[in-house]
Amino acid sequence: MSDEVIFEEVLRSLRRSRVRTEIVMYLYKIYPKASYPAEISRNTGIDPTNILGGLRGMGSRFNESTSLLTQGVVEKIEREKGTYYRLSARGKSLIESMRKL
Repeated sequence: MSDEVIFEEVLRSLRRSRVRTEIVMYLYKIYPKASYPAEISRNTGIDPTNILGGLRGMGSRFNESTSLLTQGVVEKIEREKGTYYRLSARGKSLIESMRKL
């Protein structure tokens, strides 16, 4: 699959979900720092359950195939005190490409 096709799929995924878009924009704002779901929730005003759904997928509401982790936009970082999420290099370049449009 070409980068352009992948870019289009991620773009479509973001357009279809305000939750995913808010997560990505928050992580872009704090890049290269990582954040945990409760902190993302606090800073975006989105329920923590929905944050996890956008990041990992959850049931029928948040399809796992369009989750930010599956699409490679966000990366998961396991630490002693929990799981953190950070915008991936791919996600950062995607956001910067979108800003040029």
